[in-house]
Amino acid sequence: MRFAKQSTFMLMVVTSCANTECCNCASLRMFGRIRTLLALLLWITCTNYSYAQRTLAITGATVETVSDKGALDSATILIQDGKIAAIGPEIQIPISAQIIDARGKTILPGIVDPYFVVTIGRNTPAATTRTVVFNGRTFTIAGGAPSIATEFAKVGDGLDIGSVNWQPALRSGITTFHVVSGGYAQSLFARAAIVSQDETDVEVLEPNGRLLVTASNETKSLDVLRNNLKPADSRGGGRGAAQGPTMGSRGGSGRPGSGGPGTGGPIAGRGTGRSSGASGGPTGGSPTSTLWNDVRDGRAPIFINVNNASAILHTDAILNSYPKARIALVASGADVFSTLENLDKERYTVILPPTMDRKPNSAERINVPRLLSEKKIRFAFSLSLGQSDFQVHQPTPLLGLSMLIRAGLDRQQALRALTLEPAKLLGIDRQVGSLEVGKRADFVIFDDDPFSVNAGIEQVFIAGEASHE
Repeated sequence: MRFAKQSTFMLMVVTSCANTECCNCASLRMFGRIRTLLALLLWITCTNYSYAQRTLAITGATVETVSDKGALDSATILIQDGKIAAIGPEIQIPISAQIIDARGKTILPGIVDPYFVVTIGRNTPAATTRTVVFNGRTFTIAGGAPSIATEFAKVGDGLDIGSVNWQPALRSGITTFHVVSGGYAQSLFARAAIVSQDETDVEVLEPNGRLLVTASNETKSLDVLRNNLKPADSRGGGRGAAQGPTMGSRGGSGRPGSGGPGTGGPIAGRGTGRSSGASGGPTGGSPTSTLWNDVRDGRAPIFINVNNASAILHTDAILNSYPKARIALVASGADVFSTLENLDKERYTVILPPTMDRKPNSAERINVPRLLSEKKIRFAFSLSLGQSDFQVHQPTPLLGLSMLIRAGLDRQQALRALTLEPAKLLGIDRQVGSLEVGKRADFVIFDDDPFSVNAGIEQVFIAGEASHE
């Protein structure tokens, strides 16, 4: 260590001076005491050098905790071993801590993206075609988009995590990802990680995530829900609920739906491999039975991506027979607006991009998150939904959210929908989603109020370490 070498050199100088013949006896005794004291101080400093490296204090910033403490002015965040050790306006800072002055800046918790879509290696059905005869000539043309995949797949099995371009998300302040794929699948959880001094990447936090279904008006896609939600005993077989661990069942620790500290993150069953699912539902021993049992019994939410308002009504009708089931509905703002009266506030969480929408068949602008808030329906924002906007607005990732706030959405609800609400939905709110003691020190420093027009991200911290700018 450079500091340790410099300290040793200073000690050698003092020792040399103490042994010179020009010094009298009193001077020798005084130098001896100084040398002993200096050696003791240097030993303490060098011994605690690694501790100093692990302790960081961010001071003077406005901190949006997204907790019961709310926003704190001129606050200090003390970080030790990658977690928040203390937070508040009057925090005693250890003498060994590295201090970063953040006066005039605003700090938010790291953003949790509840629906980050990736492409995995799976066979997708070919697009449908139709034959048209015109002037005696026959033409074969595409008849529509490819059908929605109904074969079960695990994102963790089909994803090469190194092939995904995570940088736009990391530059936008996203530090935790719910990684999903279209069709019928099981997601995974991932988080940002410091790879080296100059590189930030993403690592898998938990390969066994939530159940995913993409629904349309097609009977085949709706049958994935309809058939799999039926208990196995109603199809002449055993329930199979004991097949593998369920949410929050590790040794009795953690509440349902939450991994909790020390549990290794959320667990949503241990299903692996593939199952047709759509044809007859999971049997007692199928790899997906635990996932569907957890959804049916309300231990874990199911994520349903719908492509139109009609699909929302179809899925809602199917799920009405299973009152314990909790639904994370991924839909456009216009489709949610059209079906707002059908959404049960006790069961639904709506996932939206943070943008203003238009009423169907109208030019009138609507603030769907504000309407959801008025009806007490939970909602969460995914910055990555709508990839074109996501790429364009990297310098100012919260511009769309600032427009919603200006149009009447409560600021604190907007912050929760970006951080704590998706963390709760995913069952990882004990680890991330707000700035509180004991949580992972993931946060984003903005150079101004994050909802001002020109606010930009100055720095992203991951587990207490600054990512590259």
